[in-house]
Amino acid sequence: MGRRKSARQIERDLAYAKAREAYNPPLREDGAATQRRPKTAVKYAVLSPLATASSAFTIQASSSGIQFFGGITALGLEVQGTDPREPRGFRPAQVRAMVSDTSPATVRAKGSNRPYTRYGRGNRDSNAQYNYSAPVTADTPTALDTRVKAIFTAIKPSLGGEYGRVWFEAELYPLSASG
Repeated sequence: MGRRKSARQIERDLAYAKAREAYNPPLREDGAATQRRPKTAVKYAVLSPLATASSAFTIQASSSGIQFFGGITALGLEVQGTDPREPRGFRPAQVRAMVSDTSPATVRAKGSNRPYTRYGRGNRDSNAQYNYSAPVTADTPTALDTRVKAIFTAIKPSLGGEYGRVWFEAELYPLSASG
């Protein structure tokens, strides 16, 4: 048997329930900017040995990320075909970059007034994009290594200074079964 609630606890639960019922989420301010990040459907060749031979998926990739890293052909992708969508939990191999300013600025958080160092390009309210990601693929792991290193070399001058960085995240191909 459970513990009996006291009258005070029941009153607190009732006050909490009434407050939840009366809550209205704040509306978006008029004129507040939205950030649209258009996606492009591309064909991605899977490298995992767990996948069936010559398997490819249609995945969504950031249009600005594809442009930033040199285009569809530089990333080893192809134009969307009639390939199936990726399985649940699949994550393609990706190249990611963060573009910085030449000197970071110390700013204060709006809510807590806590100071922090902002390394990204532009000021806080400028809506300047400084994080980019795009899928990258190749026929073999060695070719993928060569392609990623070539992309790193090509991107380094546009990272905006010593705080900009570029990195690679490996493919994650889930293998699951249900019983």
